[in-house]
This record gives sequence, structure tokens and C-alpha cells, in this order.
Amino acid sequence: MAAGGRRARLRAELRAEVLAATRLIVVDHGVETLTLTEVARKVGVTPAALYHHFGRGLPDIVSQAADDIVDDLVRELTDAAGRFAADNFAMRMIAPSRVLRSWAIGRRREFCFLFGTPAEAAGDEYAAVATRWVLRLAGVWGPVFVELWAARGYPVTSSHELDPRLLRQMHEYATASGLALPPEAVLVMLNCWRALYGQVTLEAFGHFSPLLGDQEPMFEMLMRDIVSGLGLAEQYEAPARG
Repeated sequence: MAAGGRRARLRAELRAEVLAATRLIVVDHGVETLTLTEVARKVGVTPAALYHHFGRGLPDIVSQAADDIVDDLVRELTDAAGRFAADNFAMRMIAPSRVLRSWAIGRRREFCFLFGTPAEAAGDEYAAVATRWVLRLAGVWGPVFVELWAARGYPVTSSHELDPRLLRQMHEYATASGLALPPEAVLVMLNCWRALYGQVTLEAFGHFSPLLGDQEPMFEMLMRDIVSGLGLAEQYEAPARG
């Protein structure tokens, strides 16, 4: 093997080890314990050596580890949506939403890493990193809204009744995410996401515990409300019971 190919292979192996170690630290001990020194110790190199492969140090490592987690999550969400027919818009929204809830509850520390408190570890890059995650997740639910809008539409607030600042931002979001939706339709989609994210976050962070020990009924009520508001009440399917 040529020297260049060997070096590339070793770089790829080290990158994989570093990102695996980062995720292991987060899962085992929480994002608050994530430091460049701890990552280097896990991999068996010096912190200085990591800068040769991750130019900005810990922020770059956090960014790439987060991207890997999101890759895995998006695959799970996409697979869940793909189990339903193309015209079953409600379940193509609900199925990945249920997976997101289960993932957030079962993997709280990774959820916190993405959506909670990685800002200090990521440094100034956190805003850009978080924006990438949001757009990746929009790629799961967004196309369903686009197809629903094209096929039968859904109730929206007239653009004349909306704050121009809000309309501008909805237009910018549609452009950034590549969604072929008018601003008022984007607003409905983001309001649905806001409700889903709020419910999942409250449960994952334990904000309702121990007052509400079983929050699945509340989650399913939200799912019914969302699809009913989109005119899809007849497509709702209750979760299967094992």
C-alpha cells in the first residue's frame, strides 16, 4: 500500500476512534464531562495530537460526533416513516415522531448532547452545528408536508394576517431547507414540530416526573391533535401493543 493510502487509512481509523470515544463519554458520564483531555485519554493520544486531525480541537470533535449521532437518528426516523404508504401522510409523520420520543427517553444523554447543553464544548460553532441538525430533522418530516400540501393542502392562516417579520423568516426557512412550501404552510409545519419537540423535551428531561409517570397517552393525544389539525384524523393509527 502506498504511504499516502496508509496515512489516509490511519487518519480515518483515528477519527472513528475519537468519535466513538466522544459518544462513549457522553453516554457513560454526560456531556458535562466531555473535554479534549478526556477524549485524548480514551483514545490513547495527547490532546495536542488531536489538533492535527481536528483543527479546532473539541468544537470540531463535538460537531462531527453530533453529525454521526444525527445520521443514525435520521436513518431510524426515515425507516419508520417508510413503512407506510406514500398517501398515509398522518402515519408518515407519527411513526418517526414515536421513534424520536423513544430515542430521547432511552438515550437521554445523547438527546441532551444534541438538544440540551453541548454549547460550552462546541464553543462558538454551536449555533452552526445546531442549525445543521434542525435542517437534517426537517428533511424527515418536511417532505411529507410538501406532499400533503400538493395533494390536498391543509388549513393555514392567511399570509395577510401574519406579522411580516414572521413571513420573512418562514420564507427564509423554506429556502434554507429546500421545502417547496409557501410561508404560511411552513409556519404550520414548524408549529407542529414545536409542539412535538416541547412534549419530547419535557419528558426526556423529566420535567413532568414524578407527577406523570406514563406520558404516552399525552403524547398520543398530541399526535391525534396534530394530524387532526392537518385534516388527517382518519389516518391516525394507535400504537401497536406487544
